[in-house]
Amino acid sequence: MSRGKVDTGAMYDAEEGELKEEKARKIQDGVLNGEEDPMEVVPTVEALPHNQFVGHKAVFINEPKLSDFKLVLLQEGISAEFIAGVLICNNNVAVRRNEAGRIQLEGTICEDFFKIRQILYSQYAIV
Repeated sequence: MSRGKVDTGAMYDAEEGELKEEKARKIQDGVLNGEEDPMEVVPTVEALPHNQFVGHKAVFINEPKLSDFKLVLLQEGISAEFIAGVLICNNNVAVRRNEAGRIQLEGTICEDFFKIRQILYSQYAIV
């Protein structure tokens, strides 16, 4: 099998011509001062100012079982018992699953509430 020669000179001439046209457009627009070569300009990524930063909602990975969470609470010195499918902690805080399967924390706003919430969050990988 023999292959014919392909003339690639026309492709390179077209690319060089396009680069020259692009450079001329940038000089006219004031982007280049006439001395810089567009091939020498290195693109960089800079951080946005905090007032322009758009965050995202936290995603909780891992879905702990309430029975496993009860054991973790007991290890932390918090009394916990199941009553009608709801985990009652220190008689102040109730931990339950809603219809969608998500864990809800209810109770009086006290030191126990925040401690139990922190322990619950530590059971997840939050991204």
